[in-house]
Amino acid sequence: MSSPNTRRAVRAALLATAALAAGGAVAVAVAADGGDTTISVSPRVLIAAPRDSPADFPGVAKARAGKPLPRGYVAVARDVRFTRGGEVAYAALRMTCPRGKSWRTGAVTGDIGLTVLDRTVSQKRSVLVMATYDTNATALGQTAAGTIYALCR
Repeated sequence: MSSPNTRRAVRAALLATAALAAGGAVAVAVAADGGDTTISVSPRVLIAAPRDSPADFPGVAKARAGKPLPRGYVAVARDVRFTRGGEVAYAALRMTCPRGKSWRTGAVTGDIGLTVLDRTVSQKRSVLVMATYDTNATALGQTAAGTIYALCR
């Protein structure tokens, strides 16, 4: 059986996902004893070869930060920002590759962590991920920010 805090975090992530499905930039507030946790997620931005890779992508040796993306690859970027309130909340979001491309791997920069929620990702155009942050390093009222990337080919 899950704890009430786990259920609340999952509920908050599901609310953020539902809000993201509606489109556009989103801010979701979760009621908490120590104030609200605010989550914002930017619309996706595409970074295509031959532009430089924004991050090191695990599993793709030629996709390294600061080096040109390999031919045929596209990185999808979404900025994520958490301002921590009294209750921890994370954001579930869908990383969608451009038409004709599929997910290869993911990466993050900044204070954000990434967990892939889909059971299988092979040959999928769209993958559900959860953006997280280190609750031990982010005190109440502080902000954790970063960018989530999906590498598509």
